[in-house]
Amino acid sequence: MLNHSLRRIVTGNSVSLVDQRREEGELTEEETYFKYLGEEMIKQSGLSYTIIRISGFNNVPGTDSSTVRLQKMNKDIRPVSRADLAQVIASALLEPNACNLVLYMTKAQQRGIKDGDTFQKFERLRQEKENAPFQ
Repeated sequence: MLNHSLRRIVTGNSVSLVDQRREEGELTEEETYFKYLGEEMIKQSGLSYTIIRISGFNNVPGTDSSTVRLQKMNKDIRPVSRADLAQVIASALLEPNACNLVLYMTKAQQRGIKDGDTFQKFERLRQEKENAPFQ
């Protein structure tokens, strides 16, 4: 039996691309099922997790955290840079408020919109999750 000390997993998942491909008829029901199953396996694994859904990558260099949006719904999702996703994943590994969250990551529509650093964004999402009527 293999024993490991893994306690937490953070994954970036391009789920919006999956939704788009499904609408265009390119994604099979089997692909959709396995995408869903993968997330459910992570959630039921007993590990602390953070699933970060993105619409894809752009070619823009990384920016400061004020231009990154973390949100619960897939409304107005834009591609993000690899550097920005890496920054959010690293922050999620260090931030207790990011545990057991599923969220969407996007770019702000305007530069300079500030709603706190990445750690504050995870805290806001944690509070939204705890106050939600259905979970």
